[in-house]
Amino acid sequence: MIKLKQVIVQLSNNDFERIADSFKKTKADNYYLLFQSYRSEKISDAEITKKLGISSNSFYVLKSRLFDKIQEHLSVNVFETQESLIKQLLQVPEVCFNMPRETAIAFLNKLEKELLKFDLHNDLLVVYSALKKMHLHSEKYFYYSQLFNKHTALGLSLEKAEELLGNFNRIFGQYSFSRSQPDLDTLYFLKNEINNLFSLNQSRQIEIIKYFIDLQLAIFCEENKGSELPTTELIQKSRKLFSELPQTSPQKKWEFALDHLSFEYYLSTEEYKTAAGFYEKVNEQISTLLLYNNICVTSKFLLSKIKFCCETGREDELLSDPKKTEMFYDSEDGHAKVQIAIYNAMLYFMQKNFKEAVNCLNTILNNFSFKDFFHESINVKLTLAYFYLVQKDYDLVEISLKSISRKIKSDQIEKYYHVLHLIKIFELEMNQTGNSKASLKSKDLFILFTANNKKGNEVLPHLIPLLRKKY
Repeated sequence: MIKLKQVIVQLSNNDFERIADSFKKTKADNYYLLFQSYRSEKISDAEITKKLGISSNSFYVLKSRLFDKIQEHLSVNVFETQESLIKQLLQVPEVCFNMPRETAIAFLNKLEKELLKFDLHNDLLVVYSALKKMHLHSEKYFYYSQLFNKHTALGLSLEKAEELLGNFNRIFGQYSFSRSQPDLDTLYFLKNEINNLFSLNQSRQIEIIKYFIDLQLAIFCEENKGSELPTTELIQKSRKLFSELPQTSPQKKWEFALDHLSFEYYLSTEEYKTAAGFYEKVNEQISTLLLYNNICVTSKFLLSKIKFCCETGREDELLSDPKKTEMFYDSEDGHAKVQIAIYNAMLYFMQKNFKEAVNCLNTILNNFSFKDFFHESINVKLTLAYFYLVQKDYDLVEISLKSISRKIKSDQIEKYYHVLHLIKIFELEMNQTGNSKASLKSKDLFILFTANNKKGNEVLPHLIPLLRKKY
């Protein structure tokens, strides 16, 4: 992370000493060693990693956290300044009626400049309202009226943009479960709505929202119609916008959701080394991850984590007890509830606790209506069928497979024909255990299944690595 090294080298002596002292006081030895090493520029990353006795992934996370801590230290005064500004804002009526007009205007103009630094548009309305009234008999009355209207429009536009993003995420959760064309059409309609809003008000905040919508369509959907930029460029432009936001901007915390989308993208392109850095950052905050559901559909991370760990030989990370990891989420978010159930079931399965694994899936099948979400019911029921298959409980395997097979053959044959290949594999394993011909046929069928298991109709992303090893 060249940026981190540059920041540390460019720190003033006072800032450097203040931050170094804070690490000493809190006994944050690893931070202190890395901080001092980058300041001197006399030791390489490889030497620092060896000295700390940590892995390259842990070293990446350490650098990322150190960068965050430096930003926190440097922004302390910023937050103190903002608090001071809010106090001054409360004094505006008093200033307007108890100070000479020239003094009051000077006070308001200074307050205006400070508020603009922090993008506090709603607070600026108080200032412009006062300035407008104080210039009632001046030619500047129109000027301040225009500024008041501009920031009113900006505030309303931003609220509208956040509303569109929330609706997009809600519909996207439904589309993830249904893969229906009407849901997909609604997503593109909302994409056009945000594009129209951005063309009217080209603020950084609305542009970030626009990119979050574009990124989710590009990463998770079969095609992103009308996309102006490649996915990597969308990620880079979003990062740049976040770096330009004031430290006090509420949207600054949204960058964590961008880390999630970056992980999902690099996982989908099988760039596992790049994905690993984002995985570490997101997984570290998995307990609060699902609370970002109004920004993007973060619950998709749970099954992506299973896939990533299995593909990269990190299965040991899936051996933790689900009951010991608390995840906060919106109890009304159906997408999150189902993903948590499958995630927990997979963790239990990896630990060979088959009873709990089966219970997780049966509970969600009983408590959640999959009536309009056949696609997701395939994920749950086929996962359950595989669990039963491993336990050789063939009667229950057959019951699970029949309900899916019947539905596909009746009205979903074109979309899910590849799923029938997987069902056939399971049936072969039940009926001809140890048969070499059956084994070869299963391999051929699995090749056909994976070849057609693409974004628009992809099923079992969390189970594919395990199935690939078996078949």
